[in-house]
Amino acid sequence: MRISIMPFLLSVFFSMVITLDAWAGPLQSLNSIEHAAYEYAMEKTQCAYDLPQIVMGNLDSRLRLQACEEPLVAFTHKQLVGLGNQTIGVKCPSAKPWTVYVPVKVKLLKPVVVAAKAMSAKHILKATDVVVKQVDVGELRQGYLSDTALVVGQQLKYAMAMGTVIGQNAVKPEKIVRRGEMITLIAIAGGMQVKMNGTALSDASLGQRIRVKNSSSKRVIVGVVDAPGIVRVSL
Repeated sequence: MRISIMPFLLSVFFSMVITLDAWAGPLQSLNSIEHAAYEYAMEKTQCAYDLPQIVMGNLDSRLRLQACEEPLVAFTHKQLVGLGNQTIGVKCPSAKPWTVYVPVKVKLLKPVVVAAKAMSAKHILKATDVVVKQVDVGELRQGYLSDTALVVGQQLKYAMAMGTVIGQNAVKPEKIVRRGEMITLIAIAGGMQVKMNGTALSDASLGQRIRVKNSSSKRVIVGVVDAPGIVRVSL
């Protein structure tokens, strides 16, 4: 007499499914994990920066975690949550704990001076050459400027593409007095002003101190570059 084992196998299969479902229980929402990481990152960055932006990375949609019986706890191994790419940990402190790490990016938009067009090295910047745009300063490693007045009249150290951030290290003062050049010395004594001819002994930029040789007395004096070809001295 043959005995079919199919009903027995089916009963075993369904009992295993029921057992596994009961063991797995409800799953933790991935949105709740990301939200916990977002709130933590925002709270920490607001302590150090004004109006930061938090861009959340996505958790793997295949991730399956048992629903936590306690409130989720977000944390980081760093003392401060800085700018740029960061990792925020989120853990479940219940009897069956788990921990996941959520990638986030902290952005901080600020007004930054950038090139309005492509320019070559040694170009003297004019007001029309630069603009101010909102830029994520967390991605800048060479510093930045927020006022175009700080670069207008300066000389580019290297060629620059349109939209490039112009930092202090990208420019240098233009030399408006050259060594050996005949210049006009303006000497101020009390309320009087006397003009003399002289020779510049070095290159100099606007506002820079320079040694000048008086053409008449042959004395070497120190003055300040006041304009192209003009050095002002005080007697």
